[in-house]
Amino acid sequence: MSTGKLMARGVADMRRFPLPQLCTLITVCMVALLAATGLLILHNVQQEVLKTQAQARFQIYWSASSNMTDVEAQWADLKRVPGVAEMSTFTPRAAMAELMRGLSAATPAAPAKPVPTAKADSTANATAANANATANATAAPADPGPMLPASAPDDFAWLEGENILPPTALLSFDIPAGEAPEPWMGRMYARLRGLPGVERVTYNAAQLSLATGWIALIQQAAWPALGFFALVVALVVGNTLKLMMLARRDEVEILSLVGAKPWFIRAPLFANGVVQGFVGSVLALVCLKFLQAWLRSVLDVPPLFLKVEFLPAWQCFSLVFATTCVAGLAAFVAARK
Repeated sequence: MSTGKLMARGVADMRRFPLPQLCTLITVCMVALLAATGLLILHNVQQEVLKTQAQARFQIYWSASSNMTDVEAQWADLKRVPGVAEMSTFTPRAAMAELMRGLSAATPAAPAKPVPTAKADSTANATAANANATANATAAPADPGPMLPASAPDDFAWLEGENILPPTALLSFDIPAGEAPEPWMGRMYARLRGLPGVERVTYNAAQLSLATGWIALIQQAAWPALGFFALVVALVVGNTLKLMMLARRDEVEILSLVGAKPWFIRAPLFANGVVQGFVGSVLALVCLKFLQAWLRSVLDVPPLFLKVEFLPAWQCFSLVFATTCVAGLAAFVAARK
């Protein structure tokens, strides 16, 4: 019998023991889902770190008395520097307008208050001894009185036109591949600090070091975690197949007595493990897609705005391939004993 027919027979034999097969499939799916969830978390954390902190950011302050024509010419030159990912510039007038807008928005306006007035006299009903004589007092109409104008928020209009803030530029650089972050940032700092009219330069050295450390930690923690999940899959599939072989021990012994080759016995079991690993990993990715969609709807709201992205295609393929190989190898090893 050919190897293909032996594999097909192994897949068909899975119907003979549905309950153990189903339990094994669920267990493989759960373990693969745990591994995929770990990969999803690591992938999104790494993407978030790279997006927010893995760039070198420099804040450049010129002297407040600098000639804006010269400063704008320097801004144009800085935009052409290799590696610039983003650049934001602020003239003194623009910086002052942004400051005034922020201060005005942060100061709440007081509501209008009416001027207190005398209350209207109530109507007096005088009861005389004579039933025919009654005194009616007419009530004076209520006057709300003049309204005080709403107290305006703190007026920062006196700041308008005052160039008390210096020209500023915020530059974000993509660090070249193969360059150590700290030496490269030191050289770029010296270059920017040497520009004419520049008084001060700051940069995010601590944040970049934190981002680099996080990425290194993620990369180091990924492999032990994946190795642990692979070991769990191997133990589950191997032990399940061993239990199936014990249940079919009489059949295996008869095949051995009539001269069946070892591969004739092991090939169906190997096919069984491969199918379990493949189907379990695919189901795990389907469950992970639902989990990712739910997390995205929960976390992509104010003030978090965290966009949980699904695993890239190569990681999905690697997960399915690794789970299938581990399950097949575990089945092959279990069949040899």
